[in-house]
Amino acid sequence: MVATVEQLAALVSGRLVGDGNVAIRSARPVDEAGPGDITFIESERYAKLLRTSPASAAIVGPHFRVRRPPMKDDLAVIEVDDPIAAFIAVRDHLAGGVKARWTGIHPRAWVAPTARIGADVAVYPFAYIGDEAVVGDGSTIHPGVVIGDRAKIGRDCVVHANAVLYAEVALDDRVEVHSGTVLGADGFGYRQVDGRHVKVPHTGRLEVGADVEIGANCTIDRGTFEATRIGEGTKVDNLVMIAHNNRIGRHNLLCAQVGLAGSCKTGDYVVMAGQAGIKDKTTIGDGAVVGAKAGVHRNVPSGQQVLGSPAIPVREQRRLFQMIARLPEMHAKLRELAAQIEAISAVLPLTPSHDGTVGLGDARDDADADPTGF
Repeated sequence: MVATVEQLAALVSGRLVGDGNVAIRSARPVDEAGPGDITFIESERYAKLLRTSPASAAIVGPHFRVRRPPMKDDLAVIEVDDPIAAFIAVRDHLAGGVKARWTGIHPRAWVAPTARIGADVAVYPFAYIGDEAVVGDGSTIHPGVVIGDRAKIGRDCVVHANAVLYAEVALDDRVEVHSGTVLGADGFGYRQVDGRHVKVPHTGRLEVGADVEIGANCTIDRGTFEATRIGEGTKVDNLVMIAHNNRIGRHNLLCAQVGLAGSCKTGDYVVMAGQAGIKDKTTIGDGAVVGAKAGVHRNVPSGQQVLGSPAIPVREQRRLFQMIARLPEMHAKLRELAAQIEAISAVLPLTPSHDGTVGLGDARDDADADPTGF
C-alpha cells in the first residue's frame, strides 16, 4: 500500500512539518530506511541517525527540533506524542492491515468431550485439550500445544506452538505464552529417607494473572501444596526459571535467564536483569532492581538497586569494580615499593635495638646513646 505523508499524519493524529505529498511505501527502522520509506526517532539522542538517513519521512516526538542543521530540508516530519505507537500504526496500515484471524477447531486437534471451548476460539492441528479444561472466548491454541486436565485459559489468550500447560494451570485474560514454555511442572522438592531422595508430591497450582506475557522456553513450577502465582502485567523473557511456591508481584520485568529458587516473593514493578539468580525464600521489595548476573542471597528493600554476587547496593559494588580495575596498577606499585625497601635494606645493615628486636641502622642509634638527644 502507498500513502502520502499527509494521509499518514491524519492516521496517527500527528502534526505535519514539510511536504505532505511525499509518497511512502513502507515503514522501516532508521538504520534500514531508504527513499520512499518512513522511519521514526524516539528521542533527541538518536537525532544524528536521522540526519544521515536517506528516508523520505520520519515520525518524531513533540520536542524534536526538526530543522536543526544539518537536518535535510526535504525531510517530511510527523510530530506525535508517542513515536513508537504511531510507527506501529503506520507500519500496519502500509502492510495492508492485519490478516483476518481464523477460528474453529481443526479436525486434527484433540479436544476432550468434557472440555469447554468458548466463542471465537482457534484450536490448530495437533493441539491437545484435556478433560474439564476451559478455553475462554477469543483465545488461540497453536499447533502442538498441550493443555492438561482442568486447566483454565481466560479470554483472548494466545498459547504458541508446543507450549505445555500441566493439569490445573490457570491463565487469566489476555495472557500470551510463547513456544516451548512449560507451565505447572513439579517443583524440585525431595526428602532424604533411608539414604534415598524421595519426591515430595506437588499438589499445588500455578496461577498466572491478566496481561502477563511469558517468553519462549521458560519453566514455571506449580506450588508444593498451595499455588505459585505470577502477578498481572508481569513480562517474562525467554529462558526464565521460576520455581515452586514463588509469588511474583504485578508488572515485574524478568529478563532472559533469570532464575528464582523456591518460595521467593517479589513486590510490584520489580526488574531483574539477565542471568540474575535469587536464593530461595528471598523477598524483593516494590520497585527494586536486580542487576545482570547478580546473586541475591538476602532480602532486597523496596526501591533498592543491587549488583554483583553476592548482591550489594549498586554504589558499593561500583566502588569495588573500580578498585578491581586498579589492581594491576596497585600490584605494580607494591612491587616497586618492595624493590625500594630491598635496596634500602642493602645499604643500611640490620642492627639490634635495646629491646632485643632487629631494625635498620640509622641516626636513631646515635640518639639512643645520649638520653639528651644532643
